[in-house]
Amino acid sequence: MKKTEKLSKDRGMMRRSFLKLTGLSSVGLSLGFPYFSRWGNVSADDQTAAKSATRWKTDNEGNTYFIPTNIKTDKVNDQRLITARVDGGWKTYPVREFDNEFHEWWIMERLWYYDKLIAFFNNETDELGIPNGGHHNPVLATYGRRFNRRGDSDFHLNSAVKGYTILPKEENIDYISEELDKIYKAGEEGKADLPIDIFKFRKDLYQDKSLWDKTKFGTLELYTGRPINAADEAGNYGFKETKTFQNIMANPMSTLTYMTLFSTEGGQAFFKGLEGEEPEWTFKGFSWLISNYNPDNTEYEKKMAAYNNDAHCKYHGGSCDIAVNLFVIVEQFNTSPGYDPEGRGRRVVPPYDYTSDMSNMTVIKPEKNSKRLTKEDKIELIKKLRIPV
Repeated sequence: MKKTEKLSKDRGMMRRSFLKLTGLSSVGLSLGFPYFSRWGNVSADDQTAAKSATRWKTDNEGNTYFIPTNIKTDKVNDQRLITARVDGGWKTYPVREFDNEFHEWWIMERLWYYDKLIAFFNNETDELGIPNGGHHNPVLATYGRRFNRRGDSDFHLNSAVKGYTILPKEENIDYISEELDKIYKAGEEGKADLPIDIFKFRKDLYQDKSLWDKTKFGTLELYTGRPINAADEAGNYGFKETKTFQNIMANPMSTLTYMTLFSTEGGQAFFKGLEGEEPEWTFKGFSWLISNYNPDNTEYEKKMAAYNNDAHCKYHGGSCDIAVNLFVIVEQFNTSPGYDPEGRGRRVVPPYDYTSDMSNMTVIKPEKNSKRLTKEDKIELIKKLRIPV
Protein backbone atom coordinates (compact mmCIF):
# COMPACT_ATOMS: atom_id res chain seq x y z
CA MET A 1 0.00 0.00 0.00
CA LYS A 2 2.78 2.41 0.97
CA LYS A 3 4.61 1.61 -2.26
CA THR A 4 1.48 2.44 -4.26
CA GLU A 5 1.03 5.76 -2.42
CA LYS A 6 4.68 6.67 -3.00
CA LEU A 7 4.41 5.85 -6.71
CA SER A 8 1.28 7.98 -7.01
CA LYS A 9 2.99 10.85 -5.20
CA ASP A 10 6.11 10.60 -7.38
CA ARG A 11 4.03 10.59 -10.55
CA GLY A 12 2.14 13.64 -9.32
CA MET A 13 5.41 15.48 -8.76
CA MET A 14 6.73 14.40 -12.17
CA ARG A 15 3.56 15.60 -13.84
CA ARG A 16 3.86 19.04 -12.20
CA SER A 17 7.51 19.24 -13.25
CA PHE A 18 6.56 18.31 -16.80
CA LEU A 19 3.84 20.95 -16.95
CA LYS A 20 6.30 23.61 -15.82
CA LEU A 21 8.89 22.56 -18.39
CA THR A 22 6.48 22.53 -21.31
CA GLY A 23 4.48 25.59 -20.29
CA LEU A 24 1.30 23.56 -19.95
CA SER A 25 0.07 25.45 -16.91
CA SER A 26 -3.53 26.41 -16.18
CA VAL A 27 -2.81 29.71 -17.91
CA GLY A 28 -1.05 28.14 -20.90
CA LEU A 29 -3.87 25.70 -21.46
CA SER A 30 -6.51 28.44 -21.18
CA LEU A 31 -8.56 26.37 -18.79
CA GLY A 32 -10.86 29.30 -18.15
CA PHE A 33 -10.33 29.78 -14.42
CA PRO A 34 -7.71 31.68 -12.40
CA TYR A 35 -5.34 29.85 -10.10
CA PHE A 36 -6.74 31.49 -6.96
CA SER A 37 -10.25 30.21 -7.63
CA ARG A 38 -9.37 27.16 -5.54
CA TRP A 39 -9.90 29.41 -2.50
CA GLY A 40 -13.63 29.21 -3.15
CA ASN A 41 -13.53 25.44 -2.71
CA VAL A 42 -11.91 25.62 0.73
CA SER A 43 -14.22 25.07 3.67
CA ALA A 44 -15.30 28.04 5.77
CA ASP A 45 -13.36 26.71 8.78
CA ASP A 46 -10.19 26.35 6.72
CA GLN A 47 -10.60 29.86 5.31
CA THR A 48 -10.92 31.31 8.80
CA ALA A 49 -7.82 29.48 9.97
CA ALA A 50 -5.85 30.69 6.96
CA LYS A 51 -6.68 34.36 7.52
CA SER A 52 -4.20 34.72 10.35
CA ALA A 53 -0.73 33.37 10.92
CA THR A 54 -0.60 34.84 14.42
CA ARG A 55 0.19 32.61 17.35
CA TRP A 56 -2.22 34.11 19.88
CA LYS A 57 -1.81 32.91 23.45
CA THR A 58 -3.42 33.72 26.80
CA ASP A 59 -1.52 34.37 30.03
CA ASN A 60 -2.60 33.37 33.55
CA GLU A 61 -4.51 36.64 33.96
CA GLY A 62 -6.61 36.14 30.84
CA ASN A 63 -4.66 38.63 28.68
CA THR A 64 -4.00 37.67 25.07
CA TYR A 65 -0.59 38.14 23.49
CA PHE A 66 1.26 37.20 20.31
CA ILE A 67 4.75 35.94 19.48
CA PRO A 68 6.46 37.16 16.27
CA THR A 69 8.19 34.28 14.47
CA ASN A 70 9.74 35.94 11.41
CA ILE A 71 12.17 38.36 13.05
CA LYS A 72 15.16 38.07 15.40
CA THR A 73 16.03 41.23 17.33
CA ASP A 74 18.50 40.00 19.96
CA LYS A 75 21.45 41.70 18.19
CA VAL A 76 19.76 44.98 17.25
CA ASN A 77 21.01 47.09 20.15
CA ASP A 78 24.43 45.68 20.90
CA GLN A 79 25.65 44.51 17.47
CA ARG A 80 23.47 46.66 15.21
CA LEU A 81 22.19 43.63 13.28
CA ILE A 82 18.65 42.46 12.57
CA THR A 83 17.65 39.11 11.11
CA ALA A 84 14.32 38.51 9.39
CA ARG A 85 12.56 35.94 7.27
CA VAL A 86 11.87 37.62 3.95
CA ASP A 87 10.53 35.98 0.79
CA GLY A 88 10.95 32.53 2.28
CA GLY A 89 14.52 32.86 3.59
CA TRP A 90 16.37 34.25 6.61
CA LYS A 91 18.74 37.17 6.07
CA THR A 92 20.71 39.47 8.36
CA TYR A 93 20.85 43.24 7.74
CA PRO A 94 22.94 46.02 9.32
CA VAL A 95 21.03 48.50 11.49
CA ARG A 96 21.78 52.15 10.73
CA GLU A 97 21.04 55.65 12.09
CA PHE A 98 18.98 58.41 10.49
CA ASP A 99 21.16 61.33 9.39
CA ASN A 100 21.53 64.72 11.04
CA GLU A 101 19.54 66.55 8.37
CA PHE A 102 16.47 64.46 9.09
CA HIS A 103 17.03 64.89 12.83
CA GLU A 104 17.17 68.69 12.48
CA TRP A 105 13.97 68.71 10.45
CA TRP A 106 12.21 66.42 12.91
CA ILE A 107 13.15 68.59 15.90
CA MET A 108 12.12 71.78 14.11
CA GLU A 109 8.67 70.44 13.27
CA ARG A 110 8.22 69.09 16.80
CA LEU A 111 9.17 72.36 18.46
CA TRP A 112 6.89 74.29 16.12
CA TYR A 113 4.02 72.04 17.16
CA TYR A 114 4.72 72.44 20.89
CA ASP A 115 5.03 76.23 20.58
CA LYS A 116 1.58 76.39 18.95
CA LEU A 117 0.08 74.20 21.70
CA ILE A 118 1.68 76.23 24.49
CA ALA A 119 0.37 79.46 22.96
CA PHE A 120 -3.15 77.99 22.88
CA PHE A 121 -3.12 76.73 26.48
CA ASN A 122 -1.69 80.09 27.62
CA ASN A 123 -4.66 81.81 25.96
CA GLU A 124 -2.35 83.62 23.57
CA THR A 125 -4.36 82.35 20.61
CA ASP A 126 -7.74 80.75 19.95
CA GLU A 127 -6.33 78.56 17.18
CA LEU A 128 -6.52 74.88 18.06
CA GLY A 129 -6.42 73.62 14.49
CA ILE A 130 -2.74 72.75 14.89
CA PRO A 131 -1.51 69.98 12.61
CA ASN A 132 0.61 67.40 14.40
CA GLY A 133 2.72 67.42 11.28
CA GLY A 134 4.83 65.15 9.21
CA HIS A 135 7.24 64.53 12.08
CA HIS A 136 4.50 62.54 13.83
CA ASN A 137 2.43 61.09 10.99
CA PRO A 138 4.55 59.14 8.49
CA VAL A 139 3.06 56.48 6.23
CA LEU A 140 3.97 52.85 6.93
CA ALA A 141 3.84 50.47 3.96
CA THR A 142 3.75 46.69 4.42
CA TYR A 143 3.04 43.59 2.38
CA GLY A 144 2.15 40.11 3.56
CA ARG A 145 0.95 37.06 1.72
CA ARG A 146 -2.27 35.96 0.06
CA PHE A 147 -3.57 33.60 2.73
CA ASN A 148 -2.83 35.86 5.69
CA ARG A 149 -5.67 38.36 5.80
CA ARG A 150 -8.91 39.29 7.52
CA GLY A 151 -11.20 38.30 4.67
CA ASP A 152 -12.52 41.80 3.92
CA SER A 153 -10.10 42.52 1.05
CA ASP A 154 -8.45 40.68 -1.81
CA PHE A 155 -5.27 42.74 -1.39
CA HIS A 156 -2.30 42.02 0.87
CA LEU A 157 -0.50 45.33 0.28
CA ASN A 158 -1.23 48.01 2.85
CA SER A 159 -0.28 51.55 3.83
CA ALA A 160 -1.32 53.34 7.00
CA VAL A 161 -0.62 56.71 8.59
CA LYS A 162 0.88 56.07 12.04
CA GLY A 163 1.71 58.27 15.01
CA TYR A 164 5.47 57.62 15.25
CA THR A 165 8.04 59.23 17.52
CA ILE A 166 11.79 59.01 18.03
CA LEU A 167 12.86 56.89 21.01
CA PRO A 168 15.29 57.31 23.90
CA LYS A 169 18.52 55.36 24.00
CA GLU A 170 18.17 52.32 26.23
CA GLU A 171 20.21 53.89 29.03
CA ASN A 172 18.01 57.02 29.04
CA ILE A 173 14.55 55.43 29.11
CA ASP A 174 14.28 55.25 32.92
CA TYR A 175 15.44 58.85 33.42
CA ILE A 176 13.01 60.31 30.87
CA SER A 177 10.08 58.22 32.12
CA GLU A 178 10.74 59.12 35.75
CA GLU A 179 10.99 62.84 35.01
CA LEU A 180 7.74 62.77 33.05
CA ASP A 181 6.03 60.91 35.91
CA LYS A 182 7.18 63.60 38.34
CA ILE A 183 5.55 66.32 36.23
CA TYR A 184 2.28 64.38 35.93
CA LYS A 185 2.26 63.74 39.68
CA ALA A 186 2.98 67.41 40.43
CA GLY A 187 0.11 68.32 38.16
CA GLU A 188 -2.26 66.12 40.15
CA GLU A 189 -1.11 67.92 43.29
CA GLY A 190 -1.61 71.34 41.71
CA LYS A 191 2.14 72.03 41.60
CA ALA A 192 2.57 71.85 37.83
CA ASP A 193 0.75 73.40 34.90
CA LEU A 194 -0.44 70.53 32.72
CA PRO A 195 -0.05 69.97 29.85
CA ILE A 196 2.18 73.04 29.33
CA ASP A 197 4.96 71.80 31.62
CA ILE A 198 5.00 68.48 29.77
CA PHE A 199 5.37 70.32 26.45
CA LYS A 200 8.21 72.48 27.79
CA PHE A 201 10.04 69.48 29.22
CA ARG A 202 9.65 67.59 25.95
CA LYS A 203 11.06 70.57 24.05
CA ASP A 204 14.18 70.54 26.21
CA LEU A 205 14.56 66.78 25.84
CA TYR A 206 14.27 66.69 22.07
CA GLN A 207 16.87 69.41 21.60
CA ASP A 208 19.44 67.25 23.40
CA LYS A 209 20.32 64.94 20.53
CA SER A 210 22.54 62.76 22.72
CA LEU A 211 19.49 61.30 24.51
CA TRP A 212 17.93 59.69 21.47
CA ASP A 213 18.31 56.41 19.61
CA LYS A 214 18.72 57.21 15.91
CA THR A 215 18.19 53.62 14.76
CA LYS A 216 14.46 53.31 15.49
CA PHE A 217 11.04 54.96 15.52
CA GLY A 218 8.14 53.86 17.73
CA THR A 219 4.36 53.69 17.42
CA LEU A 220 1.37 51.70 18.67
CA GLU A 221 -0.65 49.14 16.74
CA LEU A 222 -3.81 50.63 18.20
CA TYR A 223 -6.54 48.29 16.99
CA THR A 224 -4.81 44.93 17.22
CA GLY A 225 -5.69 42.42 19.94
CA ARG A 226 -8.86 44.18 21.08
CA PRO A 227 -10.58 43.09 23.22
CA ILE A 228 -7.39 41.89 24.88
CA ASN A 229 -9.08 40.79 28.11
CA ALA A 230 -12.48 40.79 29.82
CA ALA A 231 -12.03 44.34 31.17
CA ASP A 232 -10.84 45.87 27.89
CA GLU A 233 -12.18 49.41 27.63
CA ALA A 234 -11.41 49.59 23.91
CA GLY A 235 -14.13 47.09 23.08
CA ASN A 236 -14.45 44.94 20.00
CA TYR A 237 -13.77 46.45 16.56
CA GLY A 238 -15.11 43.44 14.71
CA PHE A 239 -11.61 42.17 13.97
CA LYS A 240 -8.64 41.25 16.11
CA GLU A 241 -5.82 42.26 13.78
CA THR A 242 -5.14 45.30 11.62
CA LYS A 243 -3.91 44.70 8.10
CA THR A 244 -0.59 46.29 9.05
CA PHE A 245 -0.23 43.81 11.89
CA GLN A 246 -1.12 40.81 9.74
CA ASN A 247 1.37 41.83 7.07
CA ILE A 248 4.17 42.34 9.58
CA MET A 249 3.55 38.98 11.22
CA ALA A 250 3.94 37.36 7.80
CA ASN A 251 6.76 39.61 6.57
CA PRO A 252 8.35 42.28 8.82
CA MET A 253 10.05 44.15 5.93
CA SER A 254 8.51 47.66 5.79
CA THR A 255 8.99 51.19 4.51
CA LEU A 256 8.25 54.41 6.39
CA THR A 257 7.84 57.78 4.64
CA TYR A 258 7.97 61.16 6.40
CA MET A 259 6.66 64.21 4.53
CA THR A 260 6.39 67.87 5.50
CA LEU A 261 2.75 68.80 6.05
CA PHE A 262 3.38 72.49 6.62
CA SER A 263 6.32 74.90 6.32
CA THR A 264 8.01 75.28 9.66
CA GLU A 265 9.55 78.51 10.82
CA GLY A 266 13.16 78.96 11.80
CA GLY A 267 15.19 79.62 8.68
CA GLN A 268 15.07 76.23 6.97
CA ALA A 269 18.01 74.68 8.83
CA PHE A 270 17.62 71.55 6.73
CA PHE A 271 18.72 71.29 3.09
CA LYS A 272 21.73 73.56 3.58
CA GLY A 273 19.47 76.57 4.09
CA LEU A 274 17.69 76.33 0.73
CA GLU A 275 14.36 78.12 0.82
CA GLY A 276 11.11 76.72 -0.45
CA GLU A 277 12.10 73.07 -0.17
CA GLU A 278 9.63 70.69 1.46
CA PRO A 279 11.50 67.76 3.06
CA GLU A 280 10.51 64.14 2.53
CA TRP A 281 12.35 61.01 3.60
CA THR A 282 11.72 57.30 3.15
CA PHE A 283 13.19 54.71 5.49
CA LYS A 284 13.46 51.04 4.63
CA GLY A 285 13.80 48.45 7.34
CA PHE A 286 11.82 46.14 9.59
CA SER A 287 8.88 46.36 11.96
CA TRP A 288 9.53 44.87 15.41
CA LEU A 289 6.22 44.06 17.08
CA ILE A 290 6.03 43.84 20.88
CA SER A 291 3.02 42.37 22.69
CA ASN A 292 2.50 44.00 26.08
CA TYR A 293 1.68 40.73 27.88
CA ASN A 294 4.27 38.43 26.30
CA PRO A 295 5.98 36.81 29.33
CA ASP A 296 9.15 36.30 27.28
CA ASN A 297 9.69 40.01 26.59
CA THR A 298 13.24 41.19 27.26
CA GLU A 299 13.87 44.06 29.67
CA TYR A 300 14.30 46.37 26.70
CA GLU A 301 10.99 45.26 25.17
CA LYS A 302 9.23 45.81 28.50
CA LYS A 303 10.62 49.34 28.72
CA MET A 304 9.69 50.10 25.11
CA ALA A 305 6.16 48.77 25.65
CA ALA A 306 5.77 50.97 28.75
CA TYR A 307 7.37 54.08 27.21
CA ASN A 308 5.27 54.08 24.04
CA ASN A 309 2.05 53.26 25.89
CA ASP A 310 2.63 55.92 28.57
CA ALA A 311 3.27 58.59 25.93
CA HIS A 312 -0.14 57.79 24.45
CA CYS A 313 -2.45 56.94 27.35
CA LYS A 314 -1.21 59.62 29.78
CA TYR A 315 -1.90 62.31 27.18
CA HIS A 316 -4.85 60.88 25.24
CA GLY A 317 -6.29 58.51 27.85
CA GLY A 318 -7.52 55.01 27.07
CA SER A 319 -5.74 51.65 27.26
CA CYS A 320 -2.10 51.44 28.32
CA ASP A 321 -1.44 47.89 27.11
CA ILE A 322 -1.47 48.34 23.34
CA ALA A 323 0.86 46.42 21.02
CA VAL A 324 4.01 48.38 20.14
CA ASN A 325 5.68 48.60 16.74
CA LEU A 326 9.34 49.64 16.56
CA PHE A 327 10.61 50.51 13.09
CA VAL A 328 14.28 49.49 12.78
CA ILE A 329 16.22 51.46 10.14
CA VAL A 330 18.35 49.73 7.50
CA GLU A 331 18.33 52.39 4.74
CA GLN A 332 17.34 56.06 4.41
CA PHE A 333 16.37 57.81 1.18
CA ASN A 334 15.90 61.52 0.54
CA THR A 335 12.67 61.51 -1.47
CA SER A 336 12.20 65.30 -1.49
CA PRO A 337 10.96 66.23 -4.98
CA GLY A 338 12.97 69.37 -5.73
CA TYR A 339 16.14 69.10 -3.69
CA ASP A 340 19.33 68.54 -5.64
CA PRO A 341 21.71 66.73 -5.59
CA GLU A 342 20.78 64.45 -2.65
CA GLY A 343 17.00 64.47 -3.11
CA ARG A 344 14.66 62.96 -5.69
CA GLY A 345 14.68 59.49 -4.21
CA ARG A 346 18.39 58.99 -3.65
CA ARG A 347 19.83 56.90 -0.85
CA VAL A 348 21.64 58.92 1.80
CA VAL A 349 22.13 56.24 4.51
CA PRO A 350 24.36 54.48 3.77
CA PRO A 351 25.60 56.87 1.06
CA TYR A 352 25.26 55.53 -2.47
CA ASP A 353 27.53 56.60 -5.33
CA TYR A 354 25.13 57.34 -8.17
CA THR A 355 26.67 57.76 -11.61
CA SER A 356 26.26 61.13 -13.33
CA ASP A 357 25.01 59.37 -16.46
CA MET A 358 22.21 57.05 -15.36
CA SER A 359 22.26 55.34 -18.77
CA ASN A 360 25.53 53.70 -17.76
CA MET A 361 23.83 51.78 -14.97
CA THR A 362 23.84 48.03 -15.56
CA VAL A 363 20.52 46.25 -15.34
CA ILE A 364 20.92 42.59 -14.46
CA LYS A 365 18.22 40.41 -15.95
CA PRO A 366 17.56 36.79 -15.00
CA GLU A 367 18.76 34.20 -17.46
CA LYS A 368 16.11 32.62 -19.60
CA ASN A 369 16.06 29.18 -21.14
CA SER A 370 15.92 30.07 -24.81
CA LYS A 371 15.52 26.46 -25.94
CA ARG A 372 11.95 25.58 -26.90
CA LEU A 373 10.86 21.98 -26.78
CA THR A 374 9.74 20.54 -30.08
CA LYS A 375 6.80 18.17 -30.32
CA GLU A 376 9.24 15.26 -30.54
CA ASP A 377 11.13 16.54 -27.42
CA LYS A 378 7.88 16.68 -25.47
CA ILE A 379 6.97 13.13 -26.48
CA GLU A 380 10.41 11.90 -25.44
CA LEU A 381 10.07 13.72 -22.11
CA ILE A 382 6.70 12.08 -21.50
CA LYS A 383 8.23 8.68 -22.19
CA LYS A 384 11.19 9.41 -19.94
CA LEU A 385 9.03 10.60 -17.02
CA ARG A 386 6.52 7.78 -17.59
CA ILE A 387 3.59 10.14 -17.38
CA PRO A 388 0.29 8.56 -18.48
CA VAL A 389 -1.61 10.49 -21.15
